[in-house]
Amino acid sequence: MVAMTFLETHRLIFRSHEAQDERAFVRMQTDPEVRRYVGGPPWPLEKALSRFRNDYLGQPTEVFGLWATILKSGNTYIGCCGLRASGKPAKVYLAFYIARAFWRQGLASEVSRTFIDVAFKRLRLPRIFAEVDSRNEVSIHILEKLAFHYVSEEWIPASGRILHTYERGNPPVAGDDL
Repeated sequence: MVAMTFLETHRLIFRSHEAQDERAFVRMQTDPEVRRYVGGPPWPLEKALSRFRNDYLGQPTEVFGLWATILKSGNTYIGCCGLRASGKPAKVYLAFYIARAFWRQGLASEVSRTFIDVAFKRLRLPRIFAEVDSRNEVSIHILEKLAFHYVSEEWIPASGRILHTYERGNPPVAGDDL
């Protein structure tokens, strides 16, 4: 199976997941610090392997989905990031999951800027959303720095988590009709 490269930045490649990504994906999803703000406890090894093989391997193949995010220097899998569509009418959400070893290097901001650009310039969407655990101060800071605005919160009774929803509109481009 040949991986599909979706796009590149100065430091990153976004492509479909390959078998060689499995170990790093599993390590990320079983890390309690990575999973703390993205839906609960770390996944058991069996769940991480199953999810990778059944839901991520060879995916995505089109614009929407979580792309394997590869650091060009070292050809290293650092996480999965992208745009996902949810609900009816569909809302498009920015999502980024970065392995702990790559935190605090500006990669989440780089990923976010890249997919904001895809949403607004390539897809010409009027707005995009992001959901973040209310305790995740770093991700909230990134979203606010990138002009997302707080919209609402939702309490998840099963986990006790509070999710904040943020939104960013597509700014008008000079020359566009208003």
